[in-house]
Amino acid sequence: MVIQKKINIQDDKLLNGLMPVLEIINQIEESSDENITIDFNSTRFVSPLFVLPLMVYLHGNPRQINCVNLSPYLSTVHFPDGIIPDGMRRSEFLAHMEGYVHKNFIPIVNFPASVRNDDEKNAILSTVESIISRQLGLAPNIVAGLKYMIGESIDNITEHSESERGYIFAQAYPKKGYLDVCIADTGITLLGSYRKQNNNEIESDLEAIQAANRGISTKNLPNAENRGYGIITSKKMLIDGLGGHYVMISGKAIHLKSKELDKFLLLPEQFRWNGTIITFRIPYNNNAFSYINYLE
Repeated sequence: MVIQKKINIQDDKLLNGLMPVLEIINQIEESSDENITIDFNSTRFVSPLFVLPLMVYLHGNPRQINCVNLSPYLSTVHFPDGIIPDGMRRSEFLAHMEGYVHKNFIPIVNFPASVRNDDEKNAILSTVESIISRQLGLAPNIVAGLKYMIGESIDNITEHSESERGYIFAQAYPKKGYLDVCIADTGITLLGSYRKQNNNEIESDLEAIQAANRGISTKNLPNAENRGYGIITSKKMLIDGLGGHYVMISGKAIHLKSKELDKFLLLPEQFRWNGTIITFRIPYNNNAFSYINYLE
């Protein structure tokens, strides 16, 4: 089976990136073929919320799925596997990342996510944050918020997902003044994390994503609300402080949050991610923003 779609994602709505992924997944799930090819010959432009959800799905699918005729952009960002910094010399990784300083995007970075690799992981992410900041000439107040949001999301992967690897990918839109950052893992999902703590009150992906976004920790259920997954503060910074947009996907549940929208949705059965994906749309030209105002 060959899947060939004309993909040209318009960035005016963050969720536009996810729609083609759902269409591709639907075609794959409806097929009985064990060998599937996705032909990107007609692809013009994609976004982080297209790239990482598709990667997570492909990596969790047992069938042989090949991606061919990648666009120059997809090749440059190292789709579908990303670059592996801990498989390079440190100097080689730094030199490779320097090649993106004058671009509006970074490559997909496939980083070690386990606790035992914390120092290496933190050094990799510090480089990623530095490149993004230099690309856009970000003011210190925005840099502080960016580092906090990325750091909290990555810590959740390390502490809860049981994923050996994590992924981060970012694309900026300088004419419009915002940055899309997507972070993903291929771990046990939010529901799996709650189940591991023998919590029997959360029974579905939808209940799990609702609990995580209310700040309910896997370690202190059912009555305590505490730091939990550490995402409450990040969302306040992003949405209340910067007027941004937030998307979380885990298993087959999705959470959408902005100043105008706050929804939890359960996707149809054929759409399921073996992991958790978070995307921030960050307006970065806000001189009044102070991340300290949002710290707990």
